[in-house]
Amino acid sequence: MSSYGDDRPTILHCFADKGTESEVLSNFGDVVRVSIDAQDTNESEPITADAHLLPEGDEEKDWGFPIKDDVTFDLGVFHPVCTKWAATTSISGDPDEHENMIPSARSIAQDYCDHYVIENVPKAEPLRDPTILSGRMFGLPIEYERAFETSFHVPQPPRERAFLTTEGPSDTTETSSFFFSERSKEWWASAKGYDPRPYAKQHIAKNTIPAPFIQYLIRAWLAVYEEEQGVTQDRVDYSDYDERMETGRREADNSQLSDFTIGGEGDSEGN
Repeated sequence: MSSYGDDRPTILHCFADKGTESEVLSNFGDVVRVSIDAQDTNESEPITADAHLLPEGDEEKDWGFPIKDDVTFDLGVFHPVCTKWAATTSISGDPDEHENMIPSARSIAQDYCDHYVIENVPKAEPLRDPTILSGRMFGLPIEYERAFETSFHVPQPPRERAFLTTEGPSDTTETSSFFFSERSKEWWASAKGYDPRPYAKQHIAKNTIPAPFIQYLIRAWLAVYEEEQGVTQDRVDYSDYDERMETGRREADNSQLSDFTIGGEGDSEGN
């Protein structure tokens, strides 16, 4: 376990070949990324290995998870393959032909991480009490709804009706990941909040979690993590600071006005 304020938190990022989300995660800790085709695309440390554990008792398993048994990460972020529950699979394929990797991700998370996030499509039934996030909740010009199982409490944001677009608020999205070719890679990167250079347009549009989602989840995790680290001890509550300062300013202004009103200190007749 790292010591907050001394060493940076450690974050395990799995099932992420390009690991676009590590751009955000690396702002808050040292990221180790485990994936079958882990590419060196950002500040995370890529490890090429399978982050999927085969079912217990499977004799064909001839590899081990590449992280030592005595290593513990402060946070784990997992993106198990969503093909089994994807809308396109139900249209043109058989969901039963695709393996459920969520239990494997959960097992790794519980063995190696103090806290974890498992991401998938909202239809992924194995997720436990997930928080649903979408672009509509963050004023983005895309929907991109995703579900997140977490080991810590994440408040469910309200579902906003209007999107913030370049033309102002709108009740409809500007586009969808299903039509990613209609916009440039740079547009998709700007919509999701990432550097466009290391990644292909299709990956950014279809596979990358918007940065505001990750930041929202990180804030919820930090609330728990900092309390466990003792950072919140003796912390002063400034949540109503602006309101108290505004009240103080109004009181000060009113007291000055008394110099010019009848009965005030500035009234020469003493009325």
